[in-house]
Amino acid sequence: MAEKIRRGELMDPFTDWSFKYLFGTEENKANLIGFLNLLLTPEQPITDLEYMNSENIPDSEHMKGCVFDIICKNSAGEKFLVEMQKRSKSNFNERILYYTCSLITKMGKKGKDWNYADIKKVYSICLMNFKLGKNPKLRSDYAICNLETQEIFSDKLNIIMLQIPCLEDENIHTCSAGYEFLLYLLKQMHNGMRNIEQLKEEVQKSALSQPVKEVFYNVLDTADVASLSEMERLNYEAYLKFCRDTVTDLKDEHDAGLQEGIEIGRKKGLEEGKEEGIKEGKLETAKLMKAEGLPAELIAKITGLTTEEIENL
Repeated sequence: MAEKIRRGELMDPFTDWSFKYLFGTEENKANLIGFLNLLLTPEQPITDLEYMNSENIPDSEHMKGCVFDIICKNSAGEKFLVEMQKRSKSNFNERILYYTCSLITKMGKKGKDWNYADIKKVYSICLMNFKLGKNPKLRSDYAICNLETQEIFSDKLNIIMLQIPCLEDENIHTCSAGYEFLLYLLKQMHNGMRNIEQLKEEVQKSALSQPVKEVFYNVLDTADVASLSEMERLNYEAYLKFCRDTVTDLKDEHDAGLQEGIEIGRKKGLEEGKEEGIKEGKLETAKLMKAEGLPAELIAKITGLTTEEIENL
């Protein structure tokens, strides 16, 4: 049975399928170009990109557990690795460093005509739907530099980490940098509390320049579920089914965790043991839901936790 699409419904950009569709497809290349220009503010704006990925948007049956990198290069040969990460992984920083350096290594060519001067800049841009480290911040830029003088050793390796939960702004007018506006829109789309008309109205009333507004309008139009082709719609509906099934499974685990917590509390004969067990069951369930990219509001509704507790997981 086809999923009924609400008027103005937007895709969740923090899911594997939607993120790749919005920014990693040839027909939607303008979205990625606009995002990179806002984020990097290069002296010469990026006007075109060549995708270097060979894989397509995943079929619905392979959605679970997929993580997709977008790899592309501009006309100057500079390479960009863009990815969305829903949860932290072991050796997270080392993983980013490894893949960034591998793009530099692949620039090497056999033969006497190639030399190290041919190495171009590489940018690794990681959008993270979680907080990392003791003092998380929205944007962190990393490069190779002298620890004493902060002089850049080489400008070829660049890592940018964007921790989206650190974007506390609830109003588009409080955003400052251009890329913050886009992250704000992506976060609002993920929360699913506003439709396309409402977000377009926010953009229209902002003090953004018209070219930047057009970038945001294009992202919103691309994310409009009603604009999907029949095949894209089928894949998207399959994703919605996957989400519903995941919520059901996690709800069952949540209920089982609550019961287990109660039993542990009873056996200990301590009321605090019961409460602790219940809370642990809720937190474990919330972690699983958050790892699947479900909105904090939905997780809060199912588990009874606050959105703040969920964001801090």
